[in-house]
Amino acid sequence: MFRPIDAWGEFRNGARPAAVVFVLYRHGGRWMVPFVRRRADLRDHPGQVALPGGGVQPGESAWEAAQREVHEEIGVRLGGLAPLGAGDPIYASVSNFSVVPFVAHLPDPVLPFVHDERELDGVLAIPLDHLLDDSAWLESDAPWRFRYLAHEESVVWGLTERIVAGLAPKLRQALE
Repeated sequence: MFRPIDAWGEFRNGARPAAVVFVLYRHGGRWMVPFVRRRADLRDHPGQVALPGGGVQPGESAWEAAQREVHEEIGVRLGGLAPLGAGDPIYASVSNFSVVPFVAHLPDPVLPFVHDERELDGVLAIPLDHLLDDSAWLESDAPWRFRYLAHEESVVWGLTERIVAGLAPKLRQALE
């Protein structure tokens, strides 16, 4: 299943450490996952749809950073997430980030999420069953092929697609 939040592994040597959270919450009888739409003027991953998260600061554990970033980016109170574990770390060579993805349950979501307007254009909620449906993911016609998921005029692709794809088998197993 998932790795423990305090024994998930380590960041790639020389890379910038980061942590994100795949937050699960119930809304309207469905499991949902919030994603953030990054502002187009940001240095790293501008304009992309991403899981809430960000850089790990010195003296901070990856899980502490993940919780802090979820609080800062979408307004979930600190201590409001119930951690389920960690997935495999992923390296993004374009931005030199080594990212550990955590999975957590948000038992008491406060909707709508309040996003940080300095970093984000908004929050996008995607149903978990849509994320886990392989037929919903498309392949680009571009010269370099990549998988993507179109949802409400937004596109999940790149590093975020890799994170979701890495977590999907474990999430499917947990739902069985």
